[in-house]
Amino acid sequence: MNRESFTIDEKKYPIGWRFNSTECILSSEEKKRIIFLDEDESSRFWHMIFPFDHLMKMPPMFCSVTEKIDLDFKNSKQSSFFFENKLVGHSSVFFFWGKIASAIVPVDIFIKSWNDFFYPSDETSILFIASKNRMIFSYNETFFYADILSNLNSQIIDG
Repeated sequence: MNRESFTIDEKKYPIGWRFNSTECILSSEEKKRIIFLDEDESSRFWHMIFPFDHLMKMPPMFCSVTEKIDLDFKNSKQSSFFFENKLVGHSSVFFFWGKIASAIVPVDIFIKSWNDFFYPSDETSILFIASKNRMIFSYNETFFYADILSNLNSQIIDG
């Protein structure tokens, strides 16, 4: 059996450290299924969807929060049911770690290791569900499921 590990190029994708960490539960094959976007691609994509540079500067009328829930990062398996419920019928989602780091992520991989994507200390992480025009973002251990009210992303198609 080949036990060679897959390492994400942290020079090209600085957020790769999260997935190169020994604490990341994803296998090398699972990591290879994540499509990371570079800083320029991420920034262009971010600005197509979000009319702000930082989550904390999001205009109040940009979205309508439909659900708020506290999730336990230490009991990630139990907390993953929230994401399973919200992502039924989707094959992939877009994940942003702010405006200069993003990835296209298969839903099964995201659900398995959602806490490798979101960290309690993050202030700019957003999971974007294109076909529903919805997003999930967090503050500490509180997660918000929201309808995006802006039509800025009408060109984006769910993968």
